[in-house]
Amino acid sequence: MRRSPDGGLSFPRCSSSGYRYEVAIQSALPNRPATVPTGDRTTGTSRLLVLDLDIARVPADHAADRPGHIATITQQIATLLADCGITPLVDVSPSGGRHIYILWDTPIQFAELRHMAKALAARFPVIDTAPMEHTDGQIRGPGSPHRSSGGHLTGYMTLTCDLAEAERICHNRPGNAEWAALQVEMTAELDTIATRHHSPLSTDLEAHHPDAPDALPGVELDTSGTPWRPRLGGRTPLRPDLEHLARTGQWDPARYTSSSEARQALLSSAAARGWRLEHIRAALAKEWKAISTWWRDARLLQAEWIKAVTYTATPPAPPSDQEVGKPVQQRNTSEYPLTRAAPPLSLASVVDGGSGWTVTASHLDKVRSGNPWNLTTDIAPWGLTTYQRIRTWQHAMRIVERLQEFEWGERALTYRAILRALGAAAQMTGRLEIEFGTRQLAYMAALDHTTVSRALHDLRQGPLALIDLVKDAEGIRADVYQLVIPDQVAAQASRRAWRPGRITAIHPAFRTLSRGAAFAYEALTTDEMSVTELGAAALLTRTTTYQALKELSCYGLAERGPGGGWRRGPADLEQLATRNGGRTQADQQLAGHRADRTEWHTFLGVLSSFTTPLPHPEPVTHRGSVALRPSGRLGLRDLYPPAPRPAPPWLRPPSRQRPITDSDLVPPVDLQVPPAAVLDGISGCEVLPVDLRMVIAADRAVIVADEESLERERADYEEALADLRQATVVRHDDPLSRCAALSNGP
Repeated sequence: MRRSPDGGLSFPRCSSSGYRYEVAIQSALPNRPATVPTGDRTTGTSRLLVLDLDIARVPADHAADRPGHIATITQQIATLLADCGITPLVDVSPSGGRHIYILWDTPIQFAELRHMAKALAARFPVIDTAPMEHTDGQIRGPGSPHRSSGGHLTGYMTLTCDLAEAERICHNRPGNAEWAALQVEMTAELDTIATRHHSPLSTDLEAHHPDAPDALPGVELDTSGTPWRPRLGGRTPLRPDLEHLARTGQWDPARYTSSSEARQALLSSAAARGWRLEHIRAALAKEWKAISTWWRDARLLQAEWIKAVTYTATPPAPPSDQEVGKPVQQRNTSEYPLTRAAPPLSLASVVDGGSGWTVTASHLDKVRSGNPWNLTTDIAPWGLTTYQRIRTWQHAMRIVERLQEFEWGERALTYRAILRALGAAAQMTGRLEIEFGTRQLAYMAALDHTTVSRALHDLRQGPLALIDLVKDAEGIRADVYQLVIPDQVAAQASRRAWRPGRITAIHPAFRTLSRGAAFAYEALTTDEMSVTELGAAALLTRTTTYQALKELSCYGLAERGPGGGWRRGPADLEQLATRNGGRTQADQQLAGHRADRTEWHTFLGVLSSFTTPLPHPEPVTHRGSVALRPSGRLGLRDLYPPAPRPAPPWLRPPSRQRPITDSDLVPPVDLQVPPAAVLDGISGCEVLPVDLRMVIAADRAVIVADEESLERERADYEEALADLRQATVVRHDDPLSRCAALSNGP
């Protein structure tokens, strides 16, 4: 906190001699006026939004009761904040001025809080935005001495509630949902502030969300995605007759012939006066119970509400044919263009040798017949080159992304990355037909190839499909996709100027960052833009935008400009990809994809999985048509042509999806041979094929022959052994035999 050296007139950080008036907040009550900062200079964020209701800003017609007028405005602001789910903390000064404090659960960029304070000041002029002009702003907190006069304090900043209630408010802080609701409530004032400070960005068509009916001007989306028309000063009450109709359910039959006309008039009036659909539903549950049964369900109410918003936002019709003859001075010619808009693109069967888009001359309007000015013209039907069609498809892609944002949901960032990879592939090949495999697209989009395969199936479905499958994959050839433009957005895409530069996919530098950082960097330019404008241009939520800016600023890819907005930083993506490991991850993914592709080619037989290292060939010299080696002999390479180039030895066919089990080894039922049939012979096994029976018979004959040979050898051996034993037997009773045995020796 800063203690004032002059009784509350100023609150400097330190004196000229170096004495610091800024000290840490103490538990004891300060004895002089003190202030606290409204922002953090280091991070450029804050958790506090303070509204200083200055009594000196009260208009002259309420000068008689300035404190009473301040109290009335405070109640109006509290009601507005309560509708957004916010409970503020309020204190009052002895002079009658008041401070409204909103403590946020998470830090918010101070520039956003400053714009919100200015927007609230535009609706309530008694608010002084000086404390929220910069991060070094100061504000007297509750309990601080107000001012010192003549050595005596004039009073204190006093809370309008008791201490227990104040502690409960400080404990239950609003979060991102309440901040988004407050931004929706103050949309008209915020747009005025943005236009005043960032006119180049505020007029950019892509900085506004066109998901409202027909992208009508002045139509925004609330937190639930329902269109509504913001109004400066907030919503106003209905006409007395419509208010009576809503409360009683009775209408004037002379004005409305049916209840449908009456309820549509009620909704149209509410839409024109700044109401939102949630306000209509709340009124139907309380004050308008008499007409709550006019809509059979919530879907009908929402459909008629969108119709009312569309009706109130649609500009008046152009002059009729009867007004053509009127003088120009009596017609409003500035509101309607004198020239016809560019005709919508249409699909053609053959353009430049293939399918594409073109516009035929029959779409052009003929102003006069003949050639009254005698001009020589030779204008061929307007056609687009291939690269111009790719640029037009890029515009259609951005339009469809905004239309499909809520339909895609959490898959939006993934689908957008794949679409950019497809556009980059079309520019690389110079064709509308793309024959890139899912692994190559996954490498360009920093995704897994299985995710890309599922996403391509979804992106080619529906009336807003941007790609079409024209040829299925076959062998080593991938699926062929063609870039197409949906008929619903063709006219709008053809009117936009083509973007310069290349269509870039996801750079490897963003592989270690969040995917939202890549799209935020894509939307950033050299011009400054606020977080709200950046989120609208990049189609990111507020939380995702803050997270993306935090990551980009850490790596020097985004920086704050002199005006407090965000712009591209000076960091180089290639150097960053090398430094943060993104390039390494990309190379690893590419190496894995190449290995998978080689295994697939090997499985198809395009490459051989067997190889033999060949010796280094000797240098040869040619004599006529015969190649001779230095040794003078002909080699095998000379006599036989070399075989096709074999695959490397480390390649193997793809492995099985599951391991081999015992059930896989069991032969089918028709091939199972009963053991008895095998033992008895082949003739009883008629269920087996002939070739299988022949093989079994041959094997059985070999086995039988082996067994017979073994028995024959065993019998011969026994017979020889018996003869040997008979020959060597010596009878002891025969003296001649004994003498013969002794003479022969042992």
